[in-house]
Amino acid sequence: MKREQHLSPSTIRHRHGALARCLDWMMRKHPDIMVANPLRLPKRGFSSYTEGDAEVLAKVGKLPRHDEQRDRRLHEGEEERILEKLSDLPDERMLFQLALNSAMRLRECYTLELSQIALEKNTITLERTKNGDNRQVPLPSTLIPLLSSYISEKKVDIQQRGRIILPYWSGDRDERVLDKVTAELSAQFGAIFGAAGSPDLHFHDLRHEATCRLYERTTLSDTLIARITGDRDPRMLKRYASLRGSDLASHLW
Repeated sequence: MKREQHLSPSTIRHRHGALARCLDWMMRKHPDIMVANPLRLPKRGFSSYTEGDAEVLAKVGKLPRHDEQRDRRLHEGEEERILEKLSDLPDERMLFQLALNSAMRLRECYTLELSQIALEKNTITLERTKNGDNRQVPLPSTLIPLLSSYISEKKVDIQQRGRIILPYWSGDRDERVLDKVTAELSAQFGAIFGAAGSPDLHFHDLRHEATCRLYERTTLSDTLIARITGDRDPRMLKRYASLRGSDLASHLW
């Protein structure tokens, strides 16, 4: 994965973790076949590029990859400029507002079905998420009328799509199909953000922005915010702690 596919350390860890969980399941269900999981043996840092990896990559003109933590947030006026660019694109506008106000991942947004939305309860129930769990996402009051209006206006289209809210996905859950939709939408929004004067903004940055807003605009605990975002590892939320600290500091003399 490092020397041939040139993957980032985080991608390597994700792939390793997925396969390791499969083998954990095998051990639980069939202890007579497998008594130990070899994928639990690598030491911490196994996904980082070593000097040996660097030497191999140098022969093909490549450099070792490192984890990059994006902390890109929306700057003043960016949200308004993007919404203006989306004024004649109701589907893309809804997708943008949904991601920005829910902290849902791109795939979780475009695979959303009508049965998952409970407007009367201000919630969306997500099934088969990235972490394999179901979770309930509360929606801010500002998003409810936007989502309700969209569903009303697109009622016929939604029924024709098999109750899928947005028009980008056919309902096929094959990973290759989903990856293709994700890549196409990421590229499409990259162009939209560029036209709005934000060429360095990625769609996934909206999830970061939404999570930051949960810390800044609510008094929810880390545990409750993690339940909303679906982050299992508390380390994923550590970088947001400074936001709450800044908010508290603003109330001091």
